[in-house]
Amino acid sequence: MTPAEFKKFVQLLDAFPEVGPRQSWRLFFWLIKQDEKFKSELIELMTTLKTKVKFCSDCFFPTLNQDRCDICNDQKRDHALICLVERETDIITFESIKKFNGVYFILGGLILPFEEKGIVRSRLKKIKERLEKSLDVKEVLIALPLTKEAEPTFVEVIRVLNQFKNRIKITKLRRGLPAGAEVEFLDPETLTEAFLDRR
Repeated sequence: MTPAEFKKFVQLLDAFPEVGPRQSWRLFFWLIKQDEKFKSELIELMTTLKTKVKFCSDCFFPTLNQDRCDICNDQKRDHALICLVERETDIITFESIKKFNGVYFILGGLILPFEEKGIVRSRLKKIKERLEKSLDVKEVLIALPLTKEAEPTFVEVIRVLNQFKNRIKITKLRRGLPAGAEVEFLDPETLTEAFLDRR
């Protein structure tokens, strides 16, 4: 009989995005076969995640024991340009092309039917407050997915940002993005072209 602790661990793995029950069991059996050094490092890192991870007060990117992330703290970045993205992995993608020198704001998801909308509504309120206080912001680049699912979110974002259109330029990614594209999965050349051709 399978111990209850094994089942509990597999249930936790099953909660990971895009990981199903069968994959969860495979991961579990792989993990328990690893050596003590690997397991110790994993436990140490998980403890760090539990006790030291915070979220940037400006953009909501994860940090370790600091109120603002390294990007938002970097005075060499262009703080007058904010790129609004759906999730954290979009920032990783943007940073990989090394063409964007502004800062970011993570929306935390999309406004979708039958899903919790609280985090997105809360973040929209935060970006509004940020733009009200930060008079030096000159442009907000909307980098949401070009999918039908993202359209309601895009409309709501535009509604919020239009309150500042007299002093803030509102742009979006343009040329080279296919319909249905998500920032996270774009190749560097396509993303670079779309960023440079934003309007």
